[in-house]
Amino acid sequence: MITARLRIRTIPLHYPLRKLIARPQWRFNSTYTPQPVSQSSTPTSFLGGTTFQLDQSVPRIDIRADQIEVLEGPKEFYETLKRRIRAAKKRIYLSTLYIGKSENELISTIHEALDAEPELRVSILTDALRGTREDPEASCASLLASLLAEFPERVEVRMYHTPNLVGLRKRFIPKRINEGWGLQHIKLYGIDDEIILSGANLSSDYFTNRQDRYHVFSSKRVTNYFARIHHAVC
Repeated sequence: MITARLRIRTIPLHYPLRKLIARPQWRFNSTYTPQPVSQSSTPTSFLGGTTFQLDQSVPRIDIRADQIEVLEGPKEFYETLKRRIRAAKKRIYLSTLYIGKSENELISTIHEALDAEPELRVSILTDALRGTREDPEASCASLLASLLAEFPERVEVRMYHTPNLVGLRKRFIPKRINEGWGLQHIKLYGIDDEIILSGANLSSDYFTNRQDRYHVFSSKRVTNYFARIHHAVC
């Protein structure tokens, strides 16, 4: 029997994200300087004013159009994800609600990448409630435990647990229903200096017939920015 310890961390999800985004050294400034907009009531000026305010208060990274690839469907998303994992050299970080309990092919792909590249490091973030819903049967947690057991120094697995579910609530509210108290729902699939931003989880329905959005950004700055968010929660 393979055993491994998965770390479940209970923290307010909004706290590290707010702290992260507020740090000035993590802002990327563009060469574009927003111009003041008129304060008339037309839709155009309202949009311009909103854009101007966002430009002053949130991180911004300029990239070229040829650094963005739009994937058309779930099969292309899955094949692209596996292909990039196999080619990974330095890092893989995956943030998702859960990994399907039967996704042995995906885990095997990560395993192959780790075998091929001794310097490769893998960090996986899922939700604790959703990831252990099927316990003591096979679950996301048990699937990841095998990978962690084989590569304990190079694989990091974190399962976010909402701080809103503790004490008597946690003891008496049944599974599935307890997920209404809060979940980790970030979807970030970063490999080296590229990242796939999507709404898709890592499970068979999202790999076969459940349509979502899939954008591949080939930008080290974008990938590093979201890596900081991922690791802030971890």
